[in-house]
Amino acid sequence: MLWPLIGGTPHNFMDEHVAEIAWSPDGSRLVYHTWDPGDPMFVADHNGANPHQIIQSEPGLHNHYPVWSNDGRWIYFVRGRPATREMDLWRISPEGRNEEQLSHLNADVAYPAPIDERTILFVAPNKDGVGPWLWAFDLEARTVRRVSFGLEQYTAVASTTDGRRLAASIVNPQVSLWSVPIAKHIVEEKDIQSFPLPSARAWAPRFGGGSLFYLSSRDGADGLWSYRDQQAAEVWVGSNDPLQMPPAVSTNGASVAFALWRNGKQQMHIIAADGSGLRPLSSNVDVRGTGSWSPDAKWIVVAGSDSGGPGLFKLPVDGGLPVRIATGLFLDPVWSPQGNLIVYCGTQVFSLAPLLAVHPDGTSVKLPDIRVQRDGERVRFLPDGTGLVYMLGDTLSEQDFWLLDLRTMQSRRLTRLSNPAAMRSFDIAPDGSRIVFDRLRENSGIVLIDLATKQTRP
Repeated sequence: MLWPLIGGTPHNFMDEHVAEIAWSPDGSRLVYHTWDPGDPMFVADHNGANPHQIIQSEPGLHNHYPVWSNDGRWIYFVRGRPATREMDLWRISPEGRNEEQLSHLNADVAYPAPIDERTILFVAPNKDGVGPWLWAFDLEARTVRRVSFGLEQYTAVASTTDGRRLAASIVNPQVSLWSVPIAKHIVEEKDIQSFPLPSARAWAPRFGGGSLFYLSSRDGADGLWSYRDQQAAEVWVGSNDPLQMPPAVSTNGASVAFALWRNGKQQMHIIAADGSGLRPLSSNVDVRGTGSWSPDAKWIVVAGSDSGGPGLFKLPVDGGLPVRIATGLFLDPVWSPQGNLIVYCGTQVFSLAPLLAVHPDGTSVKLPDIRVQRDGERVRFLPDGTGLVYMLGDTLSEQDFWLLDLRTMQSRRLTRLSNPAAMRSFDIAPDGSRIVFDRLRENSGIVLIDLATKQTRP
């Protein structure tokens, strides 16, 4: 939509599939990308006429947050895989030439904001996944340094054309666990209950045996905790190696698997529920997202890449080589308690990913057309394996739970929630009576930063 600053009503400006428009400094041109696979990027006249494509990535890769350099010679943007938070800063000329990767952070880089001919600000977490903070990229030195300090987390930043002022969003996030009953009728917001834990911060719940496992932190880096008989215990210290994805818990709760960064890749590891005996699985697969145990505890299914490219893999728990069961850019597989089905997220287009399924031998299984938000782990089986619970909604703050009956392949709505907090991951209680899920409130505000005086005004 286009909204006149002098007053009046907004009106349709460009095609509905256009996203993230940015005008050039002189106002003569604009850049944008569409929602089509590979996020093709276009430069057009100031009114959207005469568009020409300057770049398009392969499906599964995304080009976001285009913005012009202060002199109009470059377009900066972020490229990568947002579902796995592997993004970096790039640039390209408005004619589509001299495409170049600038940073090599492989993190959740977002919102480039050039302030002069050599400095580009952006937001991203640090290498431990803590943040996001405000960073600066030096075009001449090709270095990155953090420029925000303290506890404020920056989620977005934009600069004026002359680079003298910034607008930024700062958040104070709070995340906790909640529960909702699985009933024959649609459950409303009034039926939601807080899930009491001694940890002030808790997310990514996973049940195993008689315990609930979740991620929490003491110093900003999330580690693994367990909760049983009203007692919480730290299983893995986040300051050693922070965890950024939900753990995979064996059915009996005796073992937990998660990925750690080792030798330039994410390698799956197994640890006992009491925190002892950490050991790695095969290093052949560079893991992405979260994994899931087979019911017999002999395999862990993961998404990732090996020498043959991206796919879905079964990792043998007792050692040995991985077994590829599907090929493509996938995420977050979940193994049925009955052992006969693996459901996972397919290649992301715009912000949605389709639910796909295979048998453990790799034979494809057809599911109804269900598309879930990519930013989260949104699928879990009922404990008896007869149904698949999934989150559905247009945005992170508009999620509801649905149940797919795997015998009839029909879905029914479970909840109608109204709380605007973002929902990312969940699990189902062992008796199948309740869903436990996390809710994130960012408590955000907008600040103006005058770079000439270094003063911040709310």
